Amino acid sequence: MTRQARGGALCAALGLAVLLTACTEKLLAPGHCPEVCSTFALTMTDTILPLAIYEDSSFGRPVGYISPHNATGLVAKSVPGRESRPIFRTIPIPSRIVVNGDTATGPVVGVDSLRLTLTITARDTAAHNLTLSLYAMPLTIDSTTAFHDLDGPFGAAPVRTVNLDTLLARPGLKDPVTGDSALVDNSTRRIILLLALDSAQAPLVTADSGKLAFGIRISADSRASATLGAQESNAFGPVVTWFLKVDSLGAKTIKATRLAQPAFDGFVFDPPALPIGSALVVGGVPSARTMLRMALPRAIRDSSRVIRATIEFEAAAQLEGTAADSFRVVAHPVIADFGAKSPLSNARTDTTWIAVVPLDTVRIDVTRVLAYWTTNTQATTMMLRQLPEGAVFAELRLHSSVVFAQRPKLHLTYAPRYPVSP
Repeated sequence: MTRQARGGALCAALGLAVLLTACTEKLLAPGHCPEVCSTFALTMTDTILPLAIYEDSSFGRPVGYISPHNATGLVAKSVPGRESRPIFRTIPIPSRIVVNGDTATGPVVGVDSLRLTLTITARDTAAHNLTLSLYAMPLTIDSTTAFHDLDGPFGAAPVRTVNLDTLLARPGLKDPVTGDSALVDNSTRRIILLLALDSAQAPLVTADSGKLAFGIRISADSRASATLGAQESNAFGPVVTWFLKVDSLGAKTIKATRLAQPAFDGFVFDPPALPIGSALVVGGVPSARTMLRMALPRAIRDSSRVIRATIEFEAAAQLEGTAADSFRVVAHPVIADFGAKSPLSNARTDTTWIAVVPLDTVRIDVTRVLAYWTTNTQATTMMLRQLPEGAVFAELRLHSSVVFAQRPKLHLTYAPRYPVSP
């Protein structure tokens, strides 16, 4: 290589080094390039929008979204100002059943005994001497039966009475005299009662195809309150187990077991539910729901990130009930706004626990609902409902936007759009 060529190569190498050094300096010192870096800082805004909610209304009375005959719980209650009594009717049993696991059948000729299974899914543990009394009911009971229609049957002598506290205190949770027993699920706190009945207490009436109907009345030293599982609550409803006498092909009488699920269950109560009126109502029996429509500023709806959203209501009435009557309020975005029959979305819901305590301001979390609205163009309408629905007498009564000084407000914390310089 000539001296001139070596000099050219050296100059090229030095030039490349200078270029790399310059680039490295730019990369390690971004403060030197304000034309690329944004001068804005990420901020959060906390605000209260007193006029965001409009056209709020409640639906569900007098019929209700969920009525006693299709609720997941049968409410038994005896407190000042409220009485509620579960009722149920079983399916018929066949006149002939399979014997000895064979395909041949034998006629049912009598009943040896019965077992009634009841599941207590919730109760007020502060109530002592909690007693369940079982009454025979007419087979005509159905969803149209009212409380005072059954004054006669509930005024008769009870078929059976069981003191829950006494039974749970017995060794093995079993009464050796009556044959009653209990099973306690410590994880769910459910109590399964197994009540023994004889053929005199629940006779097999062939003309009625073995159908039975019962009502339950609850009492305690004070404020008796419990909820029994219904047939809608994943097989926790009342079940009658028949231990039948069956003629085995005319040769001998054998014992056979037959289950009778409820054909109908529900509960009757007094006094009737209050009308909705001008308040916003969530829950109760029969259940009510509240719809809220919102007008959100475009800057929030289109280009912000919701950090926290809460609707603040002022209570229009105090909650009535015991601690066991505490419930959840679920906020659903609607798929389409059709008023009371709007289909609800389960994709982005918010849940707030409501305890039965003195109320002033009620705050319902709606963070996920508003965050969902910032990602789509659906109607900014939500529905509030109670869980469990139709099986809790305690209901929220809140002031609506009609009462301007006490109207609900949206408390919102959000991050505005982060601008980037071109």
